[in-house]
Amino acid sequence: MLYDRTQSLSAAEMGLIHQASMKVLAENGIRFADSETLEVFKNRGFKVEGNQVYFTEERVIKALETAPDRFRFHARNPENSRWIGRNDYALAPTYGPPFIIEPDGTQKPGTLADYEKAVKLAQTSPVIDFHAFKYLAPNDIPAATSYLDMVRAALVLSDKPLMGSTDHKGAAENTMKIMELVFGEKYLDDHPVTMGLINPLSPLSYSSEMSSSILAFAARRQPVIVHNMIMAGVSGPIRLPSLMALINAEVLGGIVLAQLVNPGTPVVYGSNSCPIFMKTSGAECASPQSMWIFSAVTQLARYYGLPCRTGGSLTDSHLPDAQAMAEGSLIMTTTIRNGANVVLHAFGQIGCFIGISFEKWIMDEEIAGYMKDICQQYPITPETLDVDSIIDAGSGGSYITRKETGQLCRKAFYKHLTFNKFDEAGWKKEGGLDMVTKAQKTIEQRLGNYREPDMDPALVKDIDKLVAKMKESHH
Repeated sequence: MLYDRTQSLSAAEMGLIHQASMKVLAENGIRFADSETLEVFKNRGFKVEGNQVYFTEERVIKALETAPDRFRFHARNPENSRWIGRNDYALAPTYGPPFIIEPDGTQKPGTLADYEKAVKLAQTSPVIDFHAFKYLAPNDIPAATSYLDMVRAALVLSDKPLMGSTDHKGAAENTMKIMELVFGEKYLDDHPVTMGLINPLSPLSYSSEMSSSILAFAARRQPVIVHNMIMAGVSGPIRLPSLMALINAEVLGGIVLAQLVNPGTPVVYGSNSCPIFMKTSGAECASPQSMWIFSAVTQLARYYGLPCRTGGSLTDSHLPDAQAMAEGSLIMTTTIRNGANVVLHAFGQIGCFIGISFEKWIMDEEIAGYMKDICQQYPITPETLDVDSIIDAGSGGSYITRKETGQLCRKAFYKHLTFNKFDEAGWKKEGGLDMVTKAQKTIEQRLGNYREPDMDPALVKDIDKLVAKMKESHH
């Protein structure tokens, strides 16, 4: 276990947060706007008054007992499937921004072609594990059905796991139908093949879109990430311990609902909560307090025996500059070293979720590569200690010509993706490029070398027919 100086919550402290959350859930409850969701609670014996649902500690604990601590996230290509939970984690790019951010800070609306570019970059990345669904909001196609084009693109242009739409219940159900077409209806019963992001409406509410999406995903036993973004001092308490009690209450409410619908549905406990920036009352997503919150969230998830999701390479900067990389690197380090299992916004997030920067995406890949390498285990055995070679080389000896150096030199150390490691002459020989320019060239090379993964042409046609039919029914 890596040593970390950030606050380790004691069992007693986590117990206090738990009890505070139970008091909130019992005395205030959570407001659910969706009538079908309210019926689920009523039918399971929960106290429901109007739109308010009240939870007892006994019912919460009983629901948590059916939630798995680990699950396999299946891809179209089995080699790209990933375990999530316990000590296993998976990284994905940013989710939900409305704009693409150019290197000079210019904001521009994204298109479907830009979305497909993001899918191709994710497919060709050695460190990206799955697709985060909404890389951006394409403005050149109808917003009401854009989720269909995005799900289709992630399925056809990539063979990595993908998140699905939780825009509303219909979108969630259509996501299930598309996945059933690709993987088979029965396959979904015990194989997680997509994952939905559920955001409570803080404080202590769930919109119809979110809770009904929980119903749709859980009905097919597909994972949901129940995750809030409370702004301390605006939509939640300014004291961080009090904020944790609210975070916990909201997240547990959604997790309990998923287990009531279908016990054993994989769930991920998450939060991307942060303080406000006092000069504007807007979110400050990259701050020391954000990192404390993420550390506490991962510890609480382990307290309940659940996989965890927190923030990735987050920044408030509007440029892929030194601030963006400093903030992003600090938060990614905190998130991964503290044990998060699902990391969204690991690549490309900029401007506190306002945009996606493809240049920062490439730089973030290097940070992710560093972190994955840092977290690998080096077995300490007599063979790896190899004391005889140290004695054989002796005082003042050289290891460059030793047999084991030649055998291991190509795989012993981390292979850098974009960072410069040459001396000045070597750097200039390579073009003397700054990181933004180097990132742009990397993007060009990756897209130029991209090849669409194999998929039966008949299946592609079937997907396109189904998507077209769903668009027609929307009208």
